[in-house]
Amino acid sequence: MLTTADLALLNEAYRNTKMGLEAINTVISKVYDEDLALDLNRQAVRFMSLEDKVTDKIREASRRPEAASPVGKAVRWTSIQANTLLNTSTEHVADLMIQGNAKGITDLMKAVKANRGARKEYCELAEEIMDFEEKNIERLKSYLKD
Repeated sequence: MLTTADLALLNEAYRNTKMGLEAINTVISKVYDEDLALDLNRQAVRFMSLEDKVTDKIREASRRPEAASPVGKAVRWTSIQANTLLNTSTEHVADLMIQGNAKGITDLMKAVKANRGARKEYCELAEEIMDFEEKNIERLKSYLKD
């Protein structure tokens, strides 16, 4: 049985992985650097794997993951479109993705702290996601100019 804290943390982890994947899917068609495209595709695969892991934990308790609001999805999509309308340079796309990963880490860290009573395994799963996003940031920094 999931506690309120467990469910809140798992749902934030789910939203986090879903948003990361959606951001990559939105921006990937604008990426012309083959190395960056490869890195983003690898990140997408890992986000899918993490999303599946979180979804399995939620479904074990006969619950369904909370999807992000359609308005929120539309706002994120529009923001990415606007931010890449005039600039699709590798550096700019990498910077946008760094910002997205940083926001994901921040949101998930807030959820961990707000739900201290959550099971250790769920906190560890959240840590795994945050560690992954931190590695994404480090990798994406290589595409920024000196």
